Amino acid sequence: MTNTLIYIRTNGRGNAWPVPLGREHPFYNKSQFEDLANASFSIINLDSDKNIHKELLIDAGHGAIQYLIQSGNRIPDAIFLTHPHIDHTLSIDWIVQSYWRQYKKRYPIYASPLCWEQTLVTFPQLDKLVNFKPLYPGKARKIDEYPEMNVLFYPVFHGESALGAGMLLFEYEQTEKIRKALFTGDILIPLLRKRDLEYLQNCDVVYTDANNRYPYPNSNHWSVIRPELLDEKESEFLNGWLKSKANKINWLIRPNVPLKYNKTIHGFFEEFLKEKYSGQELVLSVFDLSEKINAQNIHLVHYSGIEDNKHYGKRILNTNELQLWVNKAALQLNLKSEFIVPKVGDMFQWV
Repeated sequence: MTNTLIYIRTNGRGNAWPVPLGREHPFYNKSQFEDLANASFSIINLDSDKNIHKELLIDAGHGAIQYLIQSGNRIPDAIFLTHPHIDHTLSIDWIVQSYWRQYKKRYPIYASPLCWEQTLVTFPQLDKLVNFKPLYPGKARKIDEYPEMNVLFYPVFHGESALGAGMLLFEYEQTEKIRKALFTGDILIPLLRKRDLEYLQNCDVVYTDANNRYPYPNSNHWSVIRPELLDEKESEFLNGWLKSKANKINWLIRPNVPLKYNKTIHGFFEEFLKEKYSGQELVLSVFDLSEKINAQNIHLVHYSGIEDNKHYGKRILNTNELQLWVNKAALQLNLKSEFIVPKVGDMFQWV
């Protein structure tokens, strides 16, 4: 495909409840429906006239449909799920039903097998309407709807209820260079082998969970920083969690391991467990990931700040304040990544 322009559009940047009823939130505009949508993204192939030729949708929680209708009213070519929580899957029924009624064909959805099994518990009616395309840990898969592109799945821990949760790495080969875009989904701990971290080096762009600025692992979300990196007091919440939970590696991988033996899935975690017990450090924050993979651009989404306020006495920030704060902290730590706090509708030119 020549003269390809590929953009990543932010369809939603919110968390499960961006503005809880009866409260205000300085980060989100309650009068704009699109700013109340959960984190969702589209990889879009545009021609020179800005017409969409391909659109791959990453997560489809609440608010995604309203934004899609207002932004071309086009059915995406496929959906990719990071995990099965309903705030990331609520809109898939609307999309699948629309596709079925228009084309009488099964709609393509990519996810890990455990993620899809859990999603069907919520939406059992989709079993006969979806062409499910499984993703396996550490394995590249050609995207049938966009043959020039691959997707790789890397498992993560996002709590015991997030079965089959993972990060999605999209690859596009351009003039002998592989371009990479990573979507972490909701995440507390990435379950990455050493060679996975090496493969993710110099990623073009990362869209990541920024629910908390400071660690509060009981939220099942990681933080942007570990406070000791900024010469602040170590987090008692993170230290307590590491002592009680992080050494139980089998517990961390359990939500991603099916009962029935699968050579690819179990083989991935067998290698992972060997490396962890040999002392590989956990990646505990967005800044840790930045330091380890030197991503060129990191977009912070899914911001809440409620745990920061409740447990650290830190003020909940608005968009500009979060942007200023993350830039100052990254500069202090000499991180190579450029940090961006996107707004809904922002288009990042990836390729």
